[in-house]
Amino acid sequence: MGVIAKPFGWVLYQLYLLIGSYGVSLIIFTIISKLVLLPFQIKSKKSTIAMQRIQPRLKELEKKYKNNKEAYAVAVQKLYKDENVSMTGGCLPLLITIPIMLGLYAVVRQPLTYMFGVTADQLSQLAELVGLTVEGNIAYSEIQIASLLGNFQEGAQAIVPGLPMVDFNFLGMNLAAIPSWSKVDMLWIIPLLSGGTSFIHSWMLKKKQPQTNNEQAAGMTGMMTWLMPIMSAYIAFVVPAGLGFYWIISNILMIAQEPLMDWYLEKKEGAK
Repeated sequence: MGVIAKPFGWVLYQLYLLIGSYGVSLIIFTIISKLVLLPFQIKSKKSTIAMQRIQPRLKELEKKYKNNKEAYAVAVQKLYKDENVSMTGGCLPLLITIPIMLGLYAVVRQPLTYMFGVTADQLSQLAELVGLTVEGNIAYSEIQIASLLGNFQEGAQAIVPGLPMVDFNFLGMNLAAIPSWSKVDMLWIIPLLSGGTSFIHSWMLKKKQPQTNNEQAAGMTGMMTWLMPIMSAYIAFVVPAGLGFYWIISNILMIAQEPLMDWYLEKKEGAK
């Protein structure tokens, strides 16, 4: 994780030094991360479109060889080869993006570790310095610890010489704070937008899926359209707002990216 997260942490820190706003730096950082992932996502989408294109022919083969599985498998392999379609073409690019996405998530969740190179021992000392009682994994409290260091600058820099102080306030919100279930305030915007943008993206993907007579598959698709947004909203309520803000920007970029990728691939296909 560190191999991926540390370079991204350096980028986020340089953006913060240049801009001076953690929120704006996070927006630009998310855009950069999407550009890094874009080639893999285009490759995956091209494979998905190719699979959709040959679906009618696959159904014909299924009917033709319904009593001969071996002949069906040979015919399918030949069809894939003739149409230059890879069975794993849609999965492999996405598998490559998973460690990158986890690394990006780690940078936002653990700024002290990946932006400033703070060690685990130093992190424990900093948590004790700011009086933050850590329950469970201290990694989830890093952004909160970092937000409190401005009040203990001299002590913090005695533990980590030259440690920068970051202002996590953005648009009237403390992105290091965790939204409260019992207190309705500005931070509620984060989980609501996280769930809302996730729903829009899920709905867009559902609309583009081919209609199916399989009730179980249709029901599963409908359930996921609602389940993912609900999970996004809930998680954004229990983690620092900076993570929820990162997901919102990421969702908005994906919403904009989907029609642009469709347009690009259709134009490229039409040019052949």
